[in-house]
Amino acid sequence: MRILLTSFFILLVHLSFAQKRIKGVVLDAEKNVPVPKASVFLNNTSIGTTANEEGQFELSIPAGRYDLIVSSVGFATHNQTINSTDADDFLTIKLKIKTPELEAVIIEPFEKDGWQKWGRWFIENFLGTSAYGKETQIKNPEVLKFRNSKKNNELRVIAIAPLVIENKALGYRITYQLENFRYDFKTRYLLYSGFPFFENLEGSDRKKRQWEKAREDVYYGSTLQFMRAVYTNTIAEEGFEVRRLYKTPNPEKERVRAVYRSSSKANANGMIISTINRDSSDYYDEVMRQDDYQNRIGEHLLKGDSIAYAIDSTIAGLFFTDYLLVTYKHKKLPAEFRQLFPRSGTEMMSEITLVNGRPVEVFRNGAYFNPEDMLSSGYWGWWEKMGTMLPFNYIPVKKK
Repeated sequence: MRILLTSFFILLVHLSFAQKRIKGVVLDAEKNVPVPKASVFLNNTSIGTTANEEGQFELSIPAGRYDLIVSSVGFATHNQTINSTDADDFLTIKLKIKTPELEAVIIEPFEKDGWQKWGRWFIENFLGTSAYGKETQIKNPEVLKFRNSKKNNELRVIAIAPLVIENKALGYRITYQLENFRYDFKTRYLLYSGFPFFENLEGSDRKKRQWEKAREDVYYGSTLQFMRAVYTNTIAEEGFEVRRLYKTPNPEKERVRAVYRSSSKANANGMIISTINRDSSDYYDEVMRQDDYQNRIGEHLLKGDSIAYAIDSTIAGLFFTDYLLVTYKHKKLPAEFRQLFPRSGTEMMSEITLVNGRPVEVFRNGAYFNPEDMLSSGYWGWWEKMGTMLPFNYIPVKKK
């Protein structure tokens, strides 16, 4: 049974903000002995600690639901969902021995000069090309290994150790355990996932004020702000306009594709030649530069309770069909975006779709699960990179 968010708002927004203190121990699953100095943190936050020599740890969990990440060199990363309302007071975490990352090299080896060939591309797509992304640096790129599979038409990137990322624009040092990174050359879909842990950089009071201002700039108009607005049903109040977006295939482009296929023939030497005349070819080239889909935007603004509902007292569900066009009204597109896409106008417009047709669970802190179920394009597709990532426990000082 689906219940509209409005029925639960008073409960949702007045949940206790008290933190829960938990203790635990990290053990070797095979030997059942403590794992000293294991890293223990809440995914995508600045909340974490290090286990002592006996594998013991203690951690505060803010209100909400989080992924508890435990890692240590030589062991597989432990990922456990934890909720502040029902978390155990004492956790026993058992780490399993990690399968060697390079086992598959014999079957399909990494590229010998992978970083030289793919490093710039990786930085642009992982850190981003925004002004913030350009001030973000991977300190240990040597841990990245690249595998370009011609068979699957896919680029995969593996990190044999956690990435150390320094964002000088936002004042964060991020330890990022890259779990998955793949790019499909055919569909041009990029998917990456991992476990980031944020630490504040040291700086003067003036520098800290600059960082706070930059963090606020990054936050407003972001997916993080939007998801929090979905949870509290304050989409309009937070400055977002949401409309339905319908995409239909471009019939003329599909026709031209068919013409190209039927007119392509192999000559005696096996070379592919086209029988299309020059005048038609110029027109066809122009059509092929058009978008694959034609967009129709819904006339009416959508309210939060028309695209989201309460799953329980702590989780909201975001669900819709086709696409949503999300516009943030309080800012204009960054100059870097307009330079890359000069026909984009000035409005911060993003498209989202649920690629697997499943609802996305949204939490009060802006986290959502499963992130692989939601595809973003437009502004968010360009903006939401590691160079503009904020921890889930970030709260802006100023309210716009």
